[in-house]
Amino acid sequence: MPRHSPRSDLDLPSGERLGELVGRVKQQALVGRNGQTRPGTAEVAPHQPRMAILSRPAELQRLLGASIDENRHLTAEVRRLEAELRGSSAELARLRGELRGAVQDALTDPLTGLANRRSFDLQLRAIAAHASRSSPAHLVMADIDHFKRINDAHGHDTGDEVLRIVGEVLLANVRRDNLVARVGGDEFGLLLPGASPHYTAAIAIRLGEVLASRPLVVRGHPEVSERITLSIGVAAWRAGESDAQWFARADAALYEAKRSGRNRISIARLLELKF
Repeated sequence: MPRHSPRSDLDLPSGERLGELVGRVKQQALVGRNGQTRPGTAEVAPHQPRMAILSRPAELQRLLGASIDENRHLTAEVRRLEAELRGSSAELARLRGELRGAVQDALTDPLTGLANRRSFDLQLRAIAAHASRSSPAHLVMADIDHFKRINDAHGHDTGDEVLRIVGEVLLANVRRDNLVARVGGDEFGLLLPGASPHYTAAIAIRLGEVLASRPLVVRGHPEVSERITLSIGVAAWRAGESDAQWFARADAALYEAKRSGRNRISIARLLELKF
């Protein structure tokens, strides 16, 4: 049989020929019979660089990692600041408590627990500034009669206990909006804002009678039994006068009661009541 030479178009394609064939197949797949590009298809450019596509996930991964690290850092910083804030808040609360305690101590008589002279002066000034004819105010000064004799006979510890008991009696017999203060030694001051003359006179009489009506038994010293009396001076606030003038009139009334025999009430420049 005669030999047939192999056809050149059936020969295994060379590299160049193979490239042409692949290009032709791609073109036929993309272009229809009418010569138009088939819908939903797009020609892919040969030799398109792949590094740009592959580098995007790596870049996103790097950015995500950096964001996570930064978020962790910010979270730690927020927690640190919150801890500092809690510590600062606790310290501030402690300082406020100490300040309130210091203010309270500065305005309190340590022996009786009543208001002290500083607190009394502040309240006297405030009440004098706001008093008026439609809102009267009265000042009562009280002094323990013969207090030195008690100290000399029974000692200062007993005298201190007498001061405490008298302070308790005064505080228990006035309204809650009234101020009772130990202004010095055995002298007490009562500020009665908004008090009428009738109420003030009733308070002064009751205070004197409560203490004078029975012997005072000193706690811890059953052998001590003293009859405590008070000399009392009362002054109503007058329009136009200062707090110092108001206090001076009440104090003068107190000493008038003492000069007149003690155990009595003297109302500033008006009248005197005897128990």
